[in-house]
Amino acid sequence: MNLKFSHKILLAASGVVVLAFALFTLYNDYLQRSTIKQNLESSIQQSGELTASSVQNWLSGRILVLENLAQNVAHQGSGADLPGLVDQPALTANFQFTYVGQTNGVFTQRPDAKMPDGYDPRQRPWYKQAVAADKTMLTPPYMAAVGGQIVTIAMPVKKNGELLGVVGGDLSLQTLVKIINSVDFGGIGHAFLVSGDGQVIVSPDQDQVMKNLKDIYPGTGVRIEKTNQDVVLNGQDRILAFTPIGGLPGADWYIGLSIDKDKAYAPLGKFRTSALIAMLIAVVAIAVLLSLLIQVLLRPLTTMGVAMQDIAQGEGDLTRRLDVTSKDEFGEVGSAFNQFVERIHASISEVSSATRQVHDLSQRVMASSNASIIGSDEQSARTNSVAAAINELGAATQEIARNAADASQHASGASEQADDGRKVVEQTILAMSELSQKISQSCTQIETLNASTDNIGHILDVIKGISQQTNLLALNAAIEAARAGEAGRGFAVVADEVRN
Repeated sequence: MNLKFSHKILLAASGVVVLAFALFTLYNDYLQRSTIKQNLESSIQQSGELTASSVQNWLSGRILVLENLAQNVAHQGSGADLPGLVDQPALTANFQFTYVGQTNGVFTQRPDAKMPDGYDPRQRPWYKQAVAADKTMLTPPYMAAVGGQIVTIAMPVKKNGELLGVVGGDLSLQTLVKIINSVDFGGIGHAFLVSGDGQVIVSPDQDQVMKNLKDIYPGTGVRIEKTNQDVVLNGQDRILAFTPIGGLPGADWYIGLSIDKDKAYAPLGKFRTSALIAMLIAVVAIAVLLSLLIQVLLRPLTTMGVAMQDIAQGEGDLTRRLDVTSKDEFGEVGSAFNQFVERIHASISEVSSATRQVHDLSQRVMASSNASIIGSDEQSARTNSVAAAINELGAATQEIARNAADASQHASGASEQADDGRKVVEQTILAMSELSQKISQSCTQIETLNASTDNIGHILDVIKGISQQTNLLALNAAIEAARAGEAGRGFAVVADEVRN
């Protein structure tokens, strides 16, 4: 993908901005998450402790009222006015029912209510648990014969170590529901009351009441402890935390807080959305500003590009120069460009001048070459003529040799008067042989002359010398033939042929 330099800068700058905002968002996301988690843990702890304290105070006040009733019954003994003691306003206002079960099976209750036939308080769980514990206790929730699902505060009544009975007071779970439901937790969660074995006692969700946490959150391994736990309920992520309720006799109760995790961390999602929108706006704004800034900053570079295109295309005007007005990097590049063009211009001018000189010299060389060719042609013609003459001379020489041989044969029978002529003829033959050898050498030199015309003058001098010597020999032969008279007439003819 071919991109302009300005586009590359924009992409790089946008990438840097996106990376910076991404890192900023991730860092702030981490900070926000940590802050939300800390605030959530703090709020859960405070709300749990506050709710546990409210439940504890509410139950402790009623335990004190019931303990006061037990003390009064023990003080009066077996003859106590139980109806009068049980019907006190402090009791009827705080308990759904207040009652005393005696060891003899007599049951006194206020407000009065019709009990089932054969009702024996000594067989009820609250009675048995109080006697077995031998102290004040809070029973687990159960279904009462009258009043529905309740919890009972029960304590044994003794006088001088003798058990007189058990005093009890029923508390409707609706009262605890009101206390628990008062914990709104900002609309992101709710509180519930749970026993130490995981049984839910009070909850805004009625489907969870009297169920175990293991059944409500299957497969999550819920632990009843203060630390926050991530669980899933009906496909929804939730956070659970538990706060113990202290000061409850015989009861191990906890305030549980169930928080919707998505709602708790909703501000984090809003922050992410805001950060993403801010990043997009920043990237667009920075891209626009950078685009304008790059156009201004790269204007000298654009001018240089146009100048280079003008030089590379068309006429290639090397006289053009850039106007350098800045002292920054672009100014340095512009100055360097001007220097480069100046040197190129000077080099091309020198090359052009040298080209013209080479052209003139080549014209002269061509003229000289043409003249040399013409001279060579003439010299070649002359050489061919000389070669032809030499060939003819060679033929004549061979003829002379044959005639000389014949003359030698004819002279063998001559008289002694021709002896001197014979000697002359023999000398002539010897000279002719030497001449023949020299002519052969001349032929060889002539062949060499055909390959190299530079030795023509020398060869011609040799030939001239040979010719002069031949003429001289022919003249001598003629003189000797004249002396010989009739016997030397044939030599005279040969001598004439040689001179011709």
